[in-house]
Amino acid sequence: MESSTRQRRIPATRKIDIRVNALERQEEALIDCGVDPAHVIRAALRRAVKNWRLGPDFIPPAEDQRTRITDWRARTSLAVDAGAVTTLLRAHDPLEVLSKWTLIRGQLEPRVWAEIDAILAEIAAHAAVPHAAAVS
Repeated sequence: MESSTRQRRIPATRKIDIRVNALERQEEALIDCGVDPAHVIRAALRRAVKNWRLGPDFIPPAEDQRTRITDWRARTSLAVDAGAVTTLLRAHDPLEVLSKWTLIRGQLEPRVWAEIDAILAEIAAHAAVPHAAAVS
């Protein structure tokens, strides 16, 4: 008897170690926001990768100046589509001399930086909302 249930196929993934930090232009706002900057950066990274999929095109890492405050750096491993990584490797690093992070960071870092800006804007907007005065 044949089973009518379909098996869901899980795409093959490859883990890549990533390290992201804020931009130098974001330093002052991160220091002044009232939240530990490392927490903001980790939250931005989580948001940035939530619905992100690695594309087949190599995007060189941005030349924007990253902050030198290494205590803020977010580090993690990210599972990405193995086929997309293989496509990037074949086209841009056939000898596999570059780190896998170098191959994908041009796609991911700008998303993280945009999320840092969004979180900072949310924190500022929340701080600007007057809190209800206590009723006597």
